[in-house]
Amino acid sequence: MTEEHLALGGRALGGGQPCLVVARVAGAHEGSAEAALRMIEAAFRMGADAIAFQVFRAAELVVRRHPERRDLERIELRASEWRRILEAAKASGLGVVAEVLDMPSREVAAEAGVDAFQLQASDLDHPDLVRALAGTGRPLFLCAGEAPEALVSEAIVLAGDGGALLLGPSAAPALIEEVRLRELAVRKQRYRVPVGFLDAIDGGSAFALVAPALAAAHGADFVEKGFTLDRSRKGRDYASALSPEDFYRMVELLRQAERARGDAGAEGREAPPRPEGEAGRLIVAKALIPRGEALTAEMLAFKRTNERRGRGLAPREAHRIIGRRTARPIQADETIREDMLE
Repeated sequence: MTEEHLALGGRALGGGQPCLVVARVAGAHEGSAEAALRMIEAAFRMGADAIAFQVFRAAELVVRRHPERRDLERIELRASEWRRILEAAKASGLGVVAEVLDMPSREVAAEAGVDAFQLQASDLDHPDLVRALAGTGRPLFLCAGEAPEALVSEAIVLAGDGGALLLGPSAAPALIEEVRLRELAVRKQRYRVPVGFLDAIDGGSAFALVAPALAAAHGADFVEKGFTLDRSRKGRDYASALSPEDFYRMVELLRQAERARGDAGAEGREAPPRPEGEAGRLIVAKALIPRGEALTAEMLAFKRTNERRGRGLAPREAHRIIGRRTARPIQADETIREDMLE
């Protein structure tokens, strides 16, 4: 892979773009389509860029006697409900990610026009599902979890040009020691794809607010964090989920971390013009300089003015005008500009 840039709906992903924030619903809707619709509105208010839903058919995912079968059936939504939810998410302006767990769910999500797909780490060894999701032509987020590196590499190859890697522990709540943020840069260099951070830190801890910000500062192209409308209910997938209020604070901290990191490509660039009124020295005439005089260093002064830098010359440019003759008289303290010189 040689490209680190993808598009999620109308948003650029990777390639030095701002970190994209994905609000993860998972099973927090508790099987209620109305709750899922309320979560779309909440995600928009929280400052998320995208929302991720987990779409599945229990009968396609687990055997009849599986201990989780009954609970999965309880929160399973019908295909018609998913179409309504996913179309509402698209209409909200958020990017829409579908973490699909089976082939029929892939069809439902694709027909609804989701912007990207996501694959759990436990499904990386399901090559047919990887190919089916990659075949939609939309970005595919591959959760690495604790999967062997060989399996991750194989899945990235199968995903093709639309592949992206999502790092972070699979089990929630995760221990802080399991986060390993330095892996973001390692995997990005190794695979040359956008790399994100799936945060499974305990949603009730203070560190849950700053972990995504730290990931952004470590170069994450996108972060995904779960949320729930009411943490006090302790519903499904609440352990690592934030409340809407805390999710909003988390996004604020992440954006601050991005600004604090600075622009890695700024070195050597011309600085933007200073806004008017900002303290900055320009070259001015120390005293009246008659027309036709050749400028000397003794005629120049370097003072702050109320003019923009673009309207005058910075002190470091003095060598360019010393020796040149004035085209008109220049008054004392008047800013010297190129058009005043021959």
